[in-house]
This record gives sequence, structure tokens and C-alpha cells, in this order.
Amino acid sequence: MRTLLLGAVASLLSAITALIVSSQASASIHPLWLLIAQYLVGALLNPPQELPKAPLRLHALRSVVGVWAFAAYYAALSWPGASAIEVSMLLNAAPLLVTFQAVRDLRARAGAVLAFAGLALTLQPGTAGLNLNGSHLLAASAALAYAGSFLTLGQLALAGERARTTNGLYNLSAGMLTLILLAAIRPAWPASLWPVAAIGLIAAVRIHVITVAARNPGDAALVSVLTNLAFFWLALADIYQGNIYGALRWTGLALVACGIGMTPLRRPR
Repeated sequence: MRTLLLGAVASLLSAITALIVSSQASASIHPLWLLIAQYLVGALLNPPQELPKAPLRLHALRSVVGVWAFAAYYAALSWPGASAIEVSMLLNAAPLLVTFQAVRDLRARAGAVLAFAGLALTLQPGTAGLNLNGSHLLAASAALAYAGSFLTLGQLALAGERARTTNGLYNLSAGMLTLILLAAIRPAWPASLWPVAAIGLIAAVRIHVITVAARNPGDAALVSVLTNLAFFWLALADIYQGNIYGALRWTGLALVACGIGMTPLRRPR
């Protein structure tokens, strides 16, 4: 139940993040400004307070894949004409990969297959005017990095690392890496600061929620599935804005929902 609740909270925070990043006010903001904001807020909220117990290579790996996952995700959402729901659906491929790698439960794996089928059906050209572009490639690469981040998070927990230490070191090291990228790329200063501040706070809280929930690889897999319920919140926002879904997209969403529903609420053996 704890994983379910934390995953649901993380999914809502993910949906809010996607809506802000894909808004008109964020269109001209370089993704690195959003990244540095979330890592700065995260470091302030949860500074490292003890030396790591787990191998440093695991912390370094999580920092690299985490920065790429968020950077590619934000860049995909900011892509001209990108759809928040489509980008979120592509990111949903991450928990499918995590499930097959970390969970041996047959029901969970069958649910992952069903969700993948729904994902493929939802993103078929013609379901909602889908036009494959750079945003979809960026989202797909973010999904791979996102899956790697969840698996590494589970390994850190197994190695005895406390969630607070893992989160503190991640924000610190990922923030330093982002600063290096900012110094090298030198993007234009954000035209509007409110999206940067909002993303900084919301994304930092979301990272902490996921870190606390992922106590081992199995829990990491389960919470990764639950966090991607974000696309349902985005679908509701999409419909509220007047977008019309065809039969294929509704069928795909239903299959994804069924697949996620097959995920056990407690960690499989």
C-alpha cells in the first residue's frame, strides 16, 4: 500500500511537471535551466549528511542516467508541436523494461506485455494525428535512461544506502554535472522564471518520493510502473482542453490501464 500511495503521488507530480514544461511560458526555456533548478532545490531540501555505503560507481551511474533522462524528457516536452500525452506515453516504456529486468512475477510480466501493447496501439499514426518527430526520439531515449535510473536506485537500496543519502548525493552530483553542461553550452537566460522555480520545487519533491519508495529492485520496478500513471492525468487535461480521441487511442489507454492494474501491490518474490 505504501508503494501504491507514493507511486500515485509521484504520478500526479509528473503530470504537473509535464504540463508546466510543455506550456507556452516554458517553450523558450533551455532544459538545462530546469535541471539546475530541480537539483538546486533538491540539494537545499536534502543535503548529504553522511558518507555513502554503496559503491561510488552506482551513485555516479545514477547521476549520469538521471541527468540524461530528465534533460531528454524536458527537451521532448519543449519540442515545437510536441504533445505532453504522447511524450508521457513513450516514457511509459521505462517501467516495462524495469519490470522484465527486476521482477520475476509472471502476472507482473504479463501486465507489462499488455501495457506495452496498449502503448504501441496508442501511438499508432492516425490515432490522434501523431506525427513522429524529434520529440518522440528524445522521449524514447529518456525512457531508456529512466529505466536505468530506477534499476540503479534499487541496487543502491540493496547495498544498504539510505534513501536520504542516495537522494542527497544524487542532487549534489547531478547538479554539478548540470553546471558543467551549462558552462559549456551557455544557453540563453530564461525569459520567464516562474516555470523554472515551479519545476525546481515539484521535480525535487518527486525525486525524493521515488527514492523513498524504491527500497529494493522489486519495489523500484513497482513504483516505476505507478509513477507513469501520469499520462492518465494528462489525458484528462487533454480531453478538458477539447482534444478528441479516436477508438484506437481509447483502446490503447484501456490496455495500458489493465496492464498497470495487473502489477502486484506488494513486492513479488
